[in-house]
Formats: sequence, structure tokens, C-alpha cells
Amino acid sequence: MRDAFQGVEFVDLSVNLPKKTLHHFIKQMMNEEYSLYWRYDEDQIKLLIEKEQTVHEIPFIKNAPFLTLSAKSLFVTEPIIAQAIERLLQSEKGSGVVKRHTKGPQYITSYQEGDIESMIEIDGSEKVMMNRNGSMIQYKDDDQTMEPQTIYNIVSLEIDYLLMELYEALQSRDSKVVETCKQKLSRLANQRKQLEPLVRQQ
Repeated sequence: MRDAFQGVEFVDLSVNLPKKTLHHFIKQMMNEEYSLYWRYDEDQIKLLIEKEQTVHEIPFIKNAPFLTLSAKSLFVTEPIIAQAIERLLQSEKGSGVVKRHTKGPQYITSYQEGDIESMIEIDGSEKVMMNRNGSMIQYKDDDQTMEPQTIYNIVSLEIDYLLMELYEALQSRDSKVVETCKQKLSRLANQRKQLEPLVRQQ
């Protein structure tokens, strides 16, 4: 990204790491000339990653036959470490929210089982949102009542997301989820139809 990196915050992070993957992560950190140490607490194992005056504590929970990288909030100021953890989120089908802090916009990516659920760019009062199948909306967040066009866009985004869920439910033949999606889609379609005259008036 063009904006100056200021750190990455991982929120509600949970990634199961088999030994082979963990060893690869450790080797990668060593190749980048980080010093690594293990610290054992009562309920956690922490991997300390150190270079010069910077130390990052990466918390794990022991679950045989793997370790779970688990943190309510983990702030990382080293780009190499942040990128490596995000790659683990993707490759090991982890879950969590990644908040990238820069001197410009803030970028927020939400992962569920390794897949990107949503991406948000926040720049001042403006937000750009994208869901995992590529639909995007843009709106002003100024604590005022939203314009009809904004509501219309949000409803359309929800419809796109539900259509994706409906497709997956049809593929897996989950009749219960299929019925739930259809009901929600019907309600949202009616809501969007009611908004159309208001949008044309703007």
C-alpha cells in the first residue's frame, strides 16, 4: 500500500497451527534475523519475536496435536510479522479481524475460516465496503440520517451476500438454510423496491 505503515491490529484472532506450519513460521522469522524465545505462562504459551528494541509476544493455547494462535487483540508494528500472521490466517483457515493502520486510510479485513468476509476502507468520514464476492458500497459516516441511496446500496450489499449464501446452501443441499435465505431475500427485495422511488427523486 502507498500509505505509510503504522501497524496492524489483529482482533479476535484464532488460527490452529500444526507443528509443520509452526516450524515454517519460526524458520521464516529466523531468516529475517529475528530472535525467538518461548515463554510459558499458566494458561498460555507465548512466542517472543525480538529485533533490536522491538519485542512482539505471540500468544498460543496448547491443543494437541496443534497450537492455537489466539488473541483478543494483538498489535504488530513490524510489517514482516504482520504479513506472516495474515498469511497464516488465510492458509490455515483461521478467523479474525485485521486492522491496518496507516498515515492515510485505515483498512479493515474480516476473515472467517480463511476466507475474506468483508473489506472496509475508512478515510476521514468516508467508508468503502466490499463483501467477499466483490460487491461494494460507499457512504458518508457523519452520524446523520442516511440518504435513501445509501440505504439502497446497503440493502443491495446484503442481497448480494445472501445470494452467495443461498448458492452455497443449494450446493450442500441444506434445506433449512435455503429457506432462511429465501425469506430474507424476499424481505430485502421488497425493501429495495420501496426505496427505488426515493432514490429517483434525489
